[in-house]
Amino acid sequence: MTSMATRLYRKYNISHAAFCVVYPATLYVGCNAINIDKIARWFPARSGVDYLPLAAYLLAGLCLFTAFFTLLAHRWTIKPVAIVLTVASAVATYFIAKYNVAIDSSMVQNVWHTDRTEVGQLLSPQMIPYAVFLVFVPVLIVLRADIGFPSSGRYLIASLMIVGISLPLATACLYLNRNPIQRAGNVSRKYIVYSLVPVNVVSGAIGAAGKALAPYLSFHRAPPTFSATVASPGNLVVVLAIGESSRQKNFGIYGYQRNDTTPTLRQVNGLHVLNGVARIGSTLYALPEILRKNRVTLPEIVSKAGIPTACYVNYTLYDNCASVGETPVDHCGHGGHCYDEDVIPMLANRLQTYRSGYSFVVLHLGGGSHGPVYRDRIPPEYQRFEPTCNDADIADKCSLAQIYNSYDNTILYVDHVVGEIIHTLDRSGAPYVFLYLSDHGESLMENGVMFHGMPPGVSLPEEQAHIPLIVKASVPIDIVDRVEYHQPDVFDTVLDLFSIRSDLFDRADSFVKIAPQP
Repeated sequence: MTSMATRLYRKYNISHAAFCVVYPATLYVGCNAINIDKIARWFPARSGVDYLPLAAYLLAGLCLFTAFFTLLAHRWTIKPVAIVLTVASAVATYFIAKYNVAIDSSMVQNVWHTDRTEVGQLLSPQMIPYAVFLVFVPVLIVLRADIGFPSSGRYLIASLMIVGISLPLATACLYLNRNPIQRAGNVSRKYIVYSLVPVNVVSGAIGAAGKALAPYLSFHRAPPTFSATVASPGNLVVVLAIGESSRQKNFGIYGYQRNDTTPTLRQVNGLHVLNGVARIGSTLYALPEILRKNRVTLPEIVSKAGIPTACYVNYTLYDNCASVGETPVDHCGHGGHCYDEDVIPMLANRLQTYRSGYSFVVLHLGGGSHGPVYRDRIPPEYQRFEPTCNDADIADKCSLAQIYNSYDNTILYVDHVVGEIIHTLDRSGAPYVFLYLSDHGESLMENGVMFHGMPPGVSLPEEQAHIPLIVKASVPIDIVDRVEYHQPDVFDTVLDLFSIRSDLFDRADSFVKIAPQP
């Protein structure tokens, strides 16, 4: 062991050209060998795996990565780029192996927006072998390399030769096996791309960077223009509460019987329980499904119509409430630890000042039912269903019963929070319409899928797509009868409740109507 450590620590000489070939190949083979079965399954043959197109696809990926790395591998960048790619690839490999996730631009953006709580939850002893063999050892080898650079002209020529060989070889591999590779890509909904390390990391990072920079680079894109006027003034408070990762399937009021998860809502009279449907399994992209249309946010258009608007949040709404500003929870009641219920006092204070007219409040119940350690999202007193799973490594450390109990405890807490919001509205005496829905659902090991999120173009599994959509009102309302209620319809429903007429308003999508007075 000592001699091995000595060899790792000892410096060694390697040319720039050799490093540009050996490093990408070593990283590529090391990472993809762990998850090769997840790619190979999309290349079926009668006797098992169709190895020729699989090998061609893998070789093409290696060539593309080699060309990419070589373009960035210069005297002062070669080691930093190699280290960053090594760490990112190791992380991607671990999460693909552990949770079968797909690494695309949306996943990269989710990582960027992940909070410290979730980062802590995702850490697991299972990561240690990956950290040692895919991070520590490779990084040490990179750092100990004495990379020889010839004169600028010669090393640039060598780089061009590597790129000039890699790109035609990748093209040839893909072209000569285009039919089976294209079939695998279509059948897997591009999963073969999203699971190919570090090609997925590189393409995802480039896509995420492009999306992040787009607002700053689109100088020619003028701010959206829209109209918004109130056609019929009235007295009404509309409260829209958006939850997190709460799936319809585990709500007692939707017929779930394993645990009594909704004792509070079951006692509420006049509750409309609708079949909500989500399209996207990522909060970052699901929130605009509810709160944005044609680049205009719902708070923005409502406030432009002259209606007082506020956003109270436990976890940010990102930029979906930027026009009026969001107010985060503060002075929380559980020893300074904030939970979703801490938005309720802010709502109550606002209701105390309400006298008449229209008023709009958005609540983000962002703790919700988000994993992997479900207990961290709810107060201890709601850990009622036992035994529970308190380990981030759910797939290996927890039984299905423990997973369901842990998740059901979060639904029990959602039931409490939503019930308290309704009771707060009732006690205020204000005329109101309340809507609650989740941004998306959650998979609990159905078909081997855990948590939420699918690559672009891949339909959400039922557990992630079907979400609770609950409506309660103190005024007479009619619910438009539909089999499914989609998240974007909430935008038009809120405009309709306020009688807002706008070029963005589509009356046909509204599903809650103020009942005509006799």
